Amino acid sequence: MIPPLPVIAAAGSLASGGLSAAVAAAATASAAADILLLPGRGAFIPTSRTLLVADLHLGKAATFRRAGIPIPEGSSQGDLARLEALIRDHAVARVLVLGDLLHAASGCTPDVVAEFRAFRDRVAATAVVLVLGNHDVAARRLAGELGLDDCVSALDEPPLRFVHIAAAATAADDEALPSGIGLVVAGHVHPRVKLRGPSGDRFADRCFHLDDHVLTLPAFGSFTGGHAVEITDRARVWLARDDAVLEVTRLARPATRR
Repeated sequence: MIPPLPVIAAAGSLASGGLSAAVAAAATASAAADILLLPGRGAFIPTSRTLLVADLHLGKAATFRRAGIPIPEGSSQGDLARLEALIRDHAVARVLVLGDLLHAASGCTPDVVAEFRAFRDRVAATAVVLVLGNHDVAARRLAGELGLDDCVSALDEPPLRFVHIAAAATAADDEALPSGIGLVVAGHVHPRVKLRGPSGDRFADRCFHLDDHVLTLPAFGSFTGGHAVEITDRARVWLARDDAVLEVTRLARPATRR
């Protein structure tokens, strides 16, 4: 029998009073929630002080530049600074990267490795574990240089299972979920939600997407594309901004199903 879904809540909005207000909101929400969805595109498990992020795709810009495409530098540094701020502001004990920490072996330049290692040294008291993604072909080889504590294909911590690609851990039949697992948390999809305003304006942005027993995290990396997710009758969806997390399930559903 599948355990009930963990309680998922948005931790707050920076726009409502600055960073201190968001941290205070997270502390309040943690009393009732198993998973907090954070401004900055991460999720937090209060009981284990674990921060979940997915799809940083570090070195993607370097990969493009090596192919002769003039992409400016700076996205990786900004993403690592945002990750460091989340670790500091939420007293994170462990970071779980749910796949695609790296983009490609060709993008793992000495500068990219050095940037991540410098970040790793600044948060040395926090463990960093990588759940391997389909882009992480160089991750095991570079694990020591990057300062990763472990690389795993999947991680079960009932009632949660952490993977990169949810389809590898679930099937149409709920009984196919691993024993004792109530929620699979994954990345890979880079989910985006499409919204339509009263005036007919259309808007799309990154989101957290819950459907059945799968929670998909937004891509943490700034230099990433996205995939518009289907909003089923079972789904919930939260807009994932750097300054806010807002549930927009009702707005995202087609008008005929609202």
